[in-house]
Formats: sequence, structure tokens, C-alpha cells
Amino acid sequence: MRRIGLGLSVVGLIDSSYLLYLTETERPPPFCNVSAYIDCGRVEFSPFSHFLGIPDSLLGVLFFTLGITLWLKFGSVLKYWWALGVIFSGYLIFTEVILNSICLYCTLAQVCCIVQGIFLLRVKE
Repeated sequence: MRRIGLGLSVVGLIDSSYLLYLTETERPPPFCNVSAYIDCGRVEFSPFSHFLGIPDSLLGVLFFTLGITLWLKFGSVLKYWWALGVIFSGYLIFTEVILNSICLYCTLAQVCCIVQGIFLLRVKE
């Protein structure tokens, strides 16, 4: 189970790193602006793409990096870290509802965060 959780953190880290690169270079995510509802550019460059002045994608990089460390070393703290990630993922999903658009790359990071909890809750400490 830990391997799956760790793998989801690695996927989330890669995804968030890619989104951070796109944010910093001000490029819209490719292969994602496919309809009026699925529009990564609208989400990525909205006022909600930063939380307290910090790019959401940078927060994702930090979240998944620390998550990898916790999966490897400090499993007892991981549940609290995951709960924080789920709360923030809920906020991000809410902002996508407000924007009436979803970002497939953002959704991948959110799913990686939330699904980890299923495996986390099954891990025996």
C-alpha cells in the first residue's frame, strides 16, 4: 500500500512541477483547452491560481515533496498532512466550479492527493 501512495505522490509531484513550469513561463497547458468547460488556461491563469500570492502549483510541488518524505520516513504524521491536502484540494475544486472550467492537469494532482487517503487509511502503522 505504501508503494501505491508513494507512486501517487511521485505522479502528483511531476504533474505539479509541470504546472509550475507552465505558470512561470506563462504558457497555457497543452492538450487541455478542448471545450468551454475543459479549459486549463482559464483555470491556470485565473485569480484563483495563486493562494496568498503563492502559485497553487508551487504549493502542489511542496505538498507532494513532503508527502514523499512522509511516506518514506514518518507515516504517523502522514494522515494529518493528507487531511490538509484534501482540504486544499476541496478549495481548488470549488474554485473550478466558480470558474465553470476544469483543468485536467489540476484534476490529476487533486485525484493523486485524494486517492492517497484510500491507501493511507489501509496502511497499518
